[in-house]
Amino acid sequence: MRCVILGGRGFLGRHVGRALSSEGHEVWSVDRESESITDPLPWVHGEVRCAYVDIGRWLEKTGHPDCVVHLASSTVPSTASESPICDVNSNLIGTLHLLDGLRDLSVKPRVLFASSGGAVYGRPQATPIVETHPTVPLGAYGVTKLATEHYFRVEEALNGLPVRILRLSNPYGEWQQPRGIQGVVSAFAFKALHRQPVDVWGDGSVIRDFLYAEDVGRAFAAAATHEGGARVFNIGSGEGISVNEVLEALERVLGHEIKRDNLPGRPFDPPVNILDISLAGKELSWKPEVSFDDGLHRLINWLRTV
Repeated sequence: MRCVILGGRGFLGRHVGRALSSEGHEVWSVDRESESITDPLPWVHGEVRCAYVDIGRWLEKTGHPDCVVHLASSTVPSTASESPICDVNSNLIGTLHLLDGLRDLSVKPRVLFASSGGAVYGRPQATPIVETHPTVPLGAYGVTKLATEHYFRVEEALNGLPVRILRLSNPYGEWQQPRGIQGVVSAFAFKALHRQPVDVWGDGSVIRDFLYAEDVGRAFAAAATHEGGARVFNIGSGEGISVNEVLEALERVLGHEIKRDNLPGRPFDPPVNILDISLAGKELSWKPEVSFDDGLHRLINWLRTV
C-alpha cells in the first residue's frame, strides 16, 4: 500500500512513517519547503517538498496514494488561542483545500486524521473519556480540530472519502522538539537534564494521559487497514499521570531534584483528561506497549544526543 504522510518529517510523522514501513507499506513524506533537512528518513520511499495543500504537485511525485496520513498542523493549543484566525486559515481552510483536491480523484484514498483527545472534549463529565462523550472544547485549538473532524465526516457521507479519525492523548518521545511550546514531558526532561528550572502551570495537580510516540505510530498503521464500522478512535495510554508525578519520575531517573517555577493555571487546561481506549483495542486490535517509565528512559537517552 502506498502511504503519503503530510508532515512526515515532524515528530509524529517520523514514528508513523517508521510504523507503516515496518508493515511493508511504501511511505512518502510531504513537508514544507522551509522544513530543514537534518537527517535521512530511512523508512521513506521518497520525499516531496511543498505545502500539503498543493495536491497536484505532490501527487505528481508520489503517484496515486492508497492512504493519506494528515499530520500537518501549524499551531498548538496556546498559539491557536492567541490567534484563532491564523489557526483557522492555516489548518481548517488548508484541510478544506485538501478535501477539494482529493474529491477530484477517481479512486479515493483512505485519510487518517490526527485529532486531539484532549482538546475536543473539553472539561470531562466522567473519566475515562469515551468517544461518545460530549465535545465542548475550551480553546480555539479544539474547536478547529473538531470542525475538521466534522468536515471529514461530511466528506465521507457525501463523496465517499474513507476516513479514520484518531484522537490522540499527549504523545511524547524521540524527535519531539524539547525547546518547543508543546509536549510537557519532552520539555521537562530536556530542562531537567540540563538542570534548568521548569515552568509548571498551576499547582501541578493537572492529570493527563501520556502516550509514547512509537505506540502512536502503531495505531496509525492499524487504522490504515481497519475494516470495521467505527470512524473515531481514542488513542492514549488509558492511564492518568499528574504533572507533579511526571516531575517525580524524572527526578528518579536523573537522580537529582528539579526546580519548579509555578505559574498561574491556564483556563483552557481541564483538570483531568484520561482516554478510554477500549474501542481501539476492539476494532484496531491495538493497545499501548511501552510503559511511561520505559518511554521516559528512551526519551532521555535520545535527549542526551541532541
